[in-house]
Amino acid sequence: MSAVRCGVCLLAAACLAILDPPVSFADLPSVFDLRDVNGENHVTGVKNQSGGTCWTHGAMAAIEGNLMMTGAWWEAGEIGEPDLAEYHLDWWNGFNRHHNDDVDPPSGTGLTVHQGGDYRVASAYLARAEGAVRDIDGQSYTYPPERNHESYHHYYPRDVEWYTARPDLSGMDLIKTKIMEHGVMGTCLCVGSFMQGLVQYQPPENPLNPNHAVAIVGWDDNLPTHAPAPGAWLCKNSWGRDWGDDGYFWISYYDKHCGQHPEMGAVSFQNVEFLRYERVYLHDTHGWRDTKEDVSEAFNAFVAEGDEALEAVSFFSAADSVSYVIRVYDRFEAGELQDPLVEASGWIERSGFHTVDLAPPAGLIEGDEFYVYLSLSSGGHPYDRTSDVPVLLGADYRVIVPSSANPGESFFRAEGVWRDLVIEEDSTANFCIKGLASRRGLVIEPKGALRFEGPSGGPFTSPDSIVRVEYRGRDPVDYEATIQPAVAWLALAGDAAGTLAPGEIAEVHVRITGDAETLSSGAYLAEVRFTNLTDHLGDTHREVLLLVGEAECTHFWPLDVDPGWAMEGSWRFGPPTGQGGENGCPDPSSGFTGANVLGTNLTGDYHNNMPERHLTSGAIDCTNRYGVTLRFRRWLGVDGPTYDRAWVRAGTDTSDMATIWMNPAETNDCGWVVQELDLSEIADDRPAIYLRWTMGPTDSQRRYCGWNLDDIGLWSHEGREIPTNVSDAPASPPRSARIDAVLPNPFNPAATIRYELPAACAVRIAVYDVSGRLVKVLVDERGEAGRGVTVWRGEDARGREAAAGIYFVR
Repeated sequence: MSAVRCGVCLLAAACLAILDPPVSFADLPSVFDLRDVNGENHVTGVKNQSGGTCWTHGAMAAIEGNLMMTGAWWEAGEIGEPDLAEYHLDWWNGFNRHHNDDVDPPSGTGLTVHQGGDYRVASAYLARAEGAVRDIDGQSYTYPPERNHESYHHYYPRDVEWYTARPDLSGMDLIKTKIMEHGVMGTCLCVGSFMQGLVQYQPPENPLNPNHAVAIVGWDDNLPTHAPAPGAWLCKNSWGRDWGDDGYFWISYYDKHCGQHPEMGAVSFQNVEFLRYERVYLHDTHGWRDTKEDVSEAFNAFVAEGDEALEAVSFFSAADSVSYVIRVYDRFEAGELQDPLVEASGWIERSGFHTVDLAPPAGLIEGDEFYVYLSLSSGGHPYDRTSDVPVLLGADYRVIVPSSANPGESFFRAEGVWRDLVIEEDSTANFCIKGLASRRGLVIEPKGALRFEGPSGGPFTSPDSIVRVEYRGRDPVDYEATIQPAVAWLALAGDAAGTLAPGEIAEVHVRITGDAETLSSGAYLAEVRFTNLTDHLGDTHREVLLLVGEAECTHFWPLDVDPGWAMEGSWRFGPPTGQGGENGCPDPSSGFTGANVLGTNLTGDYHNNMPERHLTSGAIDCTNRYGVTLRFRRWLGVDGPTYDRAWVRAGTDTSDMATIWMNPAETNDCGWVVQELDLSEIADDRPAIYLRWTMGPTDSQRRYCGWNLDDIGLWSHEGREIPTNVSDAPASPPRSARIDAVLPNPFNPAATIRYELPAACAVRIAVYDVSGRLVKVLVDERGEAGRGVTVWRGEDARGREAAAGIYFVR
C-alpha cells in the first residue's frame, strides 16, 4: 500500500533573523576600515576613471560597497565582486545633451557627456530604475551603450540619504554610524594645492568649489594632518592603484567639502537590491531640483499601462524626522480623491530618497487612472523643474537642463483645495512621487526555461526544480499548474494547485521521473502551464527542456579557408605572425589545428584609443537544436576591463546583440585555450543567429595581442518527438505489480497515481481510509503489461468530497 495525504495543511515555520543592534555613538571606534571588518572586506577594487566621470565612480563605489556588505550581490546569483557600469550612468542620466526624456526632439541642451554630474543627478537616474546596471551590461566610455536590454541586471537603492558633519563636527558621528551600517559613502573634494603627502585639507575659507568625487571607506581620529587638528576620512580614489597608497588617501575632518558639502559631502546609497519592479510611474525625470516648502499634501495622477500590481511608492523628503502617509486612490472627481485602494504610513529619519512597500499591493487595470497621494509632516514637497545644474560637481559655472510637465499630472493642497502645480506654480514642474509596479496576477519565478540534463539512462542534474508562484492583486484567486502535453518523464509536486491570497507564495516542484532514464539521446520539451482560474490575470507557462546524452557538433569552422564573415578595423583572416607582446604574450605563429586564424592585427598588438571593432558571422541556422553551446579556441591578450575590452556577443539580429562574455580582468593566453559559452537563451530553435567577437574600446596606455580564434563550433541536441504517454516510451516490463508513484503528495485537489504491471492481467486500484474502509475504486479492468496511470480527485464513490486526512491506495 502507499499512503496518500489528502488536503493536509502544512504550517510553514517562521524564520526570525536576530540582527546585531544598531551602532551607538558611544561605541564608535577611533579607527575603522571597511576593507577589514572582522576579517571581511566590504570595498570593491580601485577603478581608473576616464576623464570627467569621477562622480559616477563615487556613486557606484558606494552602491557596490552596500551590495558587498549586505550580500545582496551574491544572493542575486552574481559571481565575483560587485562591478557596476559608471559610463551607463554617464550617458543615460537624463541631464545631458545625449539624453533628456523631457526634451523631444532633442535640442542639444544640458550637460556635456563626460563633463558633468553629481550625486543628485545620480539619484534621479537611480530613482527612475534606469540602473545601476552591471559593468558587463552597459559599460562604454567611447560610445553610448544600449539604454536597456532584457539581458541587463539592474540594482536599485531603496534609500539615498544626504548628511553633513557641520562646521563643529556635531554630525560626524552620524556619518560614521551610517558607514558602519550601510557601507561605502560618496563624497567630494577640490583637487588643487591642498594635498600634503597623502592627506587633503582645503581650509573652509578657501573659495574653490569641489571638482572631484571619491568614496569614504573609513576613518582615523588620531591621524596627524596639516589641518588645525588631527583626524581624517580614509578615501578610495578612482585614478588607479598606482596613485596614492594603492589607490587610497586621506581627507581631513576639517576639509571645506568632504563631509560638509550639502549635496556632495556625504551621500549614502542604502538597501540596494536586485530590481524587482517592472515599471516605474513618474513625472519627475530629473528628481529633486527644488522644494515647495509651504505644502504638506500632494499627489501625482497616472494611467495604468497594464494589468499590474502597484507594489511600492518612492519619494524625496526635504527634512529630517518626517512622518508620512501614502494612499493610492482609484478616482479624483469633484475636486476630491475618492475610493482609496491601499494606505501606508511611517516615519523617515533622514532627508533623502526613500522607497516604501505597499501591503497588500494595489491592483491596477490597464487604461484606468490612479492617484498616488503623499503627506509629509515637515520640510515641504520636493519637485522637478527646469533648473540650472553645476557643470562639474559644485561648480559656479552651470547649464540649464530643461524639464517638461503637463496639466493634470501633479497637484498640491492649499487652503483646503487641490491645485494643479503646472497651472498654479511652474509650467515645468512635477512632484517627486513615483509608483513602482509589476505585472498583476500570477508572478512566476524563475523567469527562464527550466533545464535538466544528463547522460542516457541518467542521472540528471537538479531532478527537482522549485518554481515560486506569487499572486499580486486585491482578492484571493484559485490557480493550478499543469504539464502540457502530459509527458511521462515529467511530474509536478508541492503546491501544484490551490488558492493564493494577495502576496502569498506557493512552491511547485517540477520533477524528472524515472521514465527519463528510458529516453534516447536528444532534446525533449514540455511546458508547465500556470493558470489563474479566477480571472486569468498572469496566466503563463515555463518551458521545460530535458537534454539527454552528449551534444552533437552541428556547425564547425576549422578556418582552413576564410568563412567570409564581416570584419571591421584590424580584424583579419590568415596566418598569425607571432609578433606583438608589448605587454603579455605575443600572437601565436599559427592556428591551433592549421595555419590560419581570425584575429585582430595579425602582425602585432591592437591599437591605442581604438573604438569597438567587430568580427560578425553570417546567419547560422539552429532550427530544432536545443542547449546550443559555442566552443572555440582562443589566444587572447587584453588589459583589464577598466582600460581595454574584449567581448563575445550573439543575437538573432546584428543590430541587437546580447553580451555573452567580456574579459573580467587582464587576460594573457600564452597558449591556445578552449572557451565554452551557453547560447541556449538566444539560439535554441532559431532559424538564424549571429556570432560576434569585438575588440575595444582601448585606452591610450598598454597594448596586447588581442583576439586570435580557431576551430569555432556550435554543439547542441536535436529536438525529439515527445512521448505523450507512458506506452510511447520504451521500457522493459516490471517484475511485479506495484504502485510506482503518487504525485503530488500531499495533494489538493487531485493526485496522479502511477502503477506497473508485469503482464496483461486484471487490475483493481482502490482508495481506503485509515480504518480500512473502502472510499472509492479507481480502476477495475483488464490491464496490459507495462505502466499505467489514474487520478483520484479526493471524492468518495458517491462523488462527495473526502475529509482531509491520510488515505491508502492499493
